[in-house]
Formats: sequence, structure tokens, C-alpha cells
Amino acid sequence: MNSSTTATSLENPAISENIKSPVQDSDLWTTKDVAKYLRVSLKTVFNLRKKGLPFVQLGGAVRFVPQEIKDYLVNSRRLSSHRLRQMIRKGASS
Repeated sequence: MNSSTTATSLENPAISENIKSPVQDSDLWTTKDVAKYLRVSLKTVFNLRKKGLPFVQLGGAVRFVPQEIKDYLVNSRRLSSHRLRQMIRKGASS
């Protein structure tokens, strides 16, 4: 047994490929994962589904595609009425 190999492996343990974070972009998210990502309650996620939040039904399970959630946020973003008035005034004065 080579002592330099053993010492190196003890100092820098290999990262197991089987260990992964709880939620990755390649995984489908649960309702709880979406609520955590958006920092809202589960009830809010259910209400957002009724308003068009994209989801996938797998049998009785509901799952979300992470990229679709991110796209939904970008596409459903609205300006506040105050910010909208500011933009209109700025455009009118130019």
C-alpha cells in the first residue's frame, strides 16, 4: 500500500457522485420545493397553479419543471402602477 496515496485520499476525500443537493435543476420539484424556492406558502403555490403556474401531473402527483417556473416568473412580472407612471412620464417628456 502506497502511503502517499493514502495520505492524499485522507486529506482530500473524493466527492461521491451519488450525493446531491435536495433540489437540482434537472429534478422535478414538488409543491413544497416550489414554495421554498419562491419563499411563499403551499397555499400560494396552489393558488398560483389556478392562475397558470405550469405543472406536470404524474398519476396523482403534481410536479414542476424548474425552468418552467423560472420562465413563468419572468413572463408574469408586472410593473407597479407607480413605476409604470414614471416610465410613461419619462417617455412623454423625451
